[in-house]
Amino acid sequence: MKKGNSKPQRSSMVRDTLSTFGTNAFGSVMGLVASLVILTRMPPFEKGLYNQVQTWGEGFFTCLGFSLNSAIIYYVARYTIKNTARAIKRLTVGVGIFLLAVSSLVLFVLRGTGIFADTPAPYLFCIVIYTGCSFLFNMLTGVLRGENKFKSYNMINLVQRIFVTVFSALTLLWPSAALLVGSSIGISMAMIVLAYICTKRWSGPQPQPAPEDDHPVPTKSVFRYGLKAYASNLMTYINTYIGNYIVQGVYDLASFGIYNTASTIMRQVWILPEAVSLVITSRVASMHDDGDKRRITQLSCKIVMYITILCAFLIVLLADRFVPLLFPNYVGALDPLRYLIVGSVFVSYVKVLANSISAYGRPELNILPTALGIVTNLAATFALIPSMQVNGIAAATSLSMVVQAVSVLIIYCRFTHTNVLWLVIPTKNEITLVKNALRRGK
Repeated sequence: MKKGNSKPQRSSMVRDTLSTFGTNAFGSVMGLVASLVILTRMPPFEKGLYNQVQTWGEGFFTCLGFSLNSAIIYYVARYTIKNTARAIKRLTVGVGIFLLAVSSLVLFVLRGTGIFADTPAPYLFCIVIYTGCSFLFNMLTGVLRGENKFKSYNMINLVQRIFVTVFSALTLLWPSAALLVGSSIGISMAMIVLAYICTKRWSGPQPQPAPEDDHPVPTKSVFRYGLKAYASNLMTYINTYIGNYIVQGVYDLASFGIYNTASTIMRQVWILPEAVSLVITSRVASMHDDGDKRRITQLSCKIVMYITILCAFLIVLLADRFVPLLFPNYVGALDPLRYLIVGSVFVSYVKVLANSISAYGRPELNILPTALGIVTNLAATFALIPSMQVNGIAAATSLSMVVQAVSVLIIYCRFTHTNVLWLVIPTKNEITLVKNALRRGK
């Protein structure tokens, strides 16, 4: 897009980041309320069925969606929606059909096996529906993010979280996985409609691309970018969630429900990193000055790391205090949480730097860090399970996150010629910029 003053660009990014962070934080509180209700009333087996639909649905979307949402964010931010709409429509239809067909086939083959031995058939069907909803929702929100419509994006996520919390409260009367699964699918469909409406609406003039970018984008180009991002995104997903799949395969659904609780608590540390990663891709992709790109990334890394460390400490402290008191059935989640929380802090760098690298149009540079992470995870898991059981799975996952973070930090610094200290120590100008953004946000 047309190049403008760098200071307004940075200020608008700070405002969007703070807005997204606030939305995610409020959504996390709503999620905590929902989790409290679920943990209080729902047996681990029922919770395991619900978590199974979420985990496998997200897994199919990540493994078979070819990271098209990442490609959409980049191309819409750089070339605008008018030059990318045709490619997006064609890829949504084609990949969507492929996604539903393959996920259905895989579940049909695995039905009744060890993984799904205790899973009723209707829940397998729900996994397919959940997969399709996740794909379509992410395609539409990818357009919103590419157009920097973060007010709409945050509003949709907030409404979704409120509805999820309301339906979770109904488990006080009916503590069943069927209620949560059915409501999740229904809410997803409603949010898809809302997201589609938001993609069509503008409150001001539509952005115009730079003259050299003002041309229709070929479908193949979008798909190729998605494939480049696909390898690293897929391995990042595997590296983060492989512990859940291993626990489900080696142990029972009750153990899976408990471990998933630890993993869910750990992911609350990522509220700010995910908020920044959502904003930074479209902002950096729309810029043409490398200095502006570096300055935005450096500021983001510093804010994210400091706040993430504080949040990690507070989350562990609160979990230690309240889980044994309020949810004795899930006290087993505390030990794996202590291992997971260490790696979750380092992932804050991964989320910011990996998305910044993708916004340069080079998502393939993220493949090596994610590959190193997953190799470390698998090797450490096999080494630690015999002596540490479930805690060994958590420790292996945490170690792999550290390896991935260090690797992506090195690659980013070499690719952009950035001193690593610039990603750690804040400058006076950056502190002033954040203060001014906070004042304007009041």
